[in-house]
Amino acid sequence: MDATSARSPLPQFYSLLIGPIAWATDLGFSYMSVYHACSTGHFYVLHVISLIALIVALTGAFVGWREFQAVRQGFDDGGTPLDRSHFMALLGIASNIGFAVVIIATAVPRFILSPCD
Repeated sequence: MDATSARSPLPQFYSLLIGPIAWATDLGFSYMSVYHACSTGHFYVLHVISLIALIVALTGAFVGWREFQAVRQGFDDGGTPLDRSHFMALLGIASNIGFAVVIIATAVPRFILSPCD
């Protein structure tokens, strides 16, 4: 598919929105699972939730990278739909990498501290 053909905006919106959704889901499910982890001693559940959220955020960065590769040939620093697609692809990559770092940063204390304290 060349850069001038009509492109669906769904991969771009996926790339923009999946990072914050993955982080919020990680935060919510980890919060809900603390009582279970403390009562059963299965702390690995919290790590699995964070790992899944990290993988989902990185898929958003990958989709943004693929969109960037598809539209970067026609970039012209103007106001065309192709230029907006270029911007959205770069923003999706940066956003998802940022949220992946945030997911890792919120998972590090779970390795060091006990959630039951």
